[in-house]
Amino acid sequence: MTDTPRAYRAICFDLDGTLLPMDIDEFMSAYFKRIAAFMGARGYDAQAFMAALKAGTQAMASHADGRTNETVFWEECFPVYEAAAGTVLDEGARRQMHALADEFYDQDFPHIGDGFTPNPDAARVVGALAEKGYPLVLATMPMFPRRAVEHRLAWAGVDPAAFARITSYENATSVKPRQDYFAEVLAAIGVPGAEVLMVGNNTMEDFAVLDLGVDGYLVTDCLLDPISFDLARIRHGSLAEFAAWAEALPACADPAEGIRADVIPAAETAAALAENAVVPIDLADAERKAALVADAVTGTHAPGAASALRVER
Repeated sequence: MTDTPRAYRAICFDLDGTLLPMDIDEFMSAYFKRIAAFMGARGYDAQAFMAALKAGTQAMASHADGRTNETVFWEECFPVYEAAAGTVLDEGARRQMHALADEFYDQDFPHIGDGFTPNPDAARVVGALAEKGYPLVLATMPMFPRRAVEHRLAWAGVDPAAFARITSYENATSVKPRQDYFAEVLAAIGVPGAEVLMVGNNTMEDFAVLDLGVDGYLVTDCLLDPISFDLARIRHGSLAEFAAWAEALPACADPAEGIRADVIPAAETAAALAENAVVPIDLADAERKAALVADAVTGTHAPGAASALRVER
């Protein structure tokens, strides 16, 4: 590939393993233990809640009907909890469960990052690109509430205000590695994929975006490569190397304007998918891969479970 960068109008970042060098297996294990204990201490059946949490997570990976991931999660979570706990939640009890989950993300979730040492190159590269005028989007897996994403950015030493859009379960209607997730991001940015750079560490989850003409930079510090990706296809290197490369970029000559932070209408996502696809898009295959990712993060959490995920190319 050529070493000459494109004239980018926006730059997207993954979070876990890219800006945040936290082991995903350790993080998910700590997360599940904490939220189960939190809900159990407040009168809910912890095992039933965990079953519901995992079912809701898997539902977010499989739906394709324009509902937000938040809506899908809770609509799956409540009946699974009721069946597992042998109880019925009235509307008030459902609102209370939702409110307690929000309380968890405000009060307990932040402590998962206690003592974590961020990579200073994360703040370095985000600051450098922002100073050059590049609009930034955090294109992280949108299975968590925004508040949880903001806490994880804090662990990474990065200010959420640096991003014009942060994908979360409130504003996303799909997940990685589905191309419609990335089409939704492009629709929010409002520019062609060829004018966008995606920075990530997971070859399957982050670089399905290449199917939409987006350029890529693979960060290799916490490389996850479940598809035996041909590294020659895109630039790659450590986060420090990416920071140095980014610092050498010219100022953004034509930044994307009016990037939207809210939910994108399904018709606009479909249009962005059709307009930017550079190869035939197999959405069924993408859904299968998304389901595998959800299964990996909601499974046994044996060491290496996420990084050991393998799929057919």
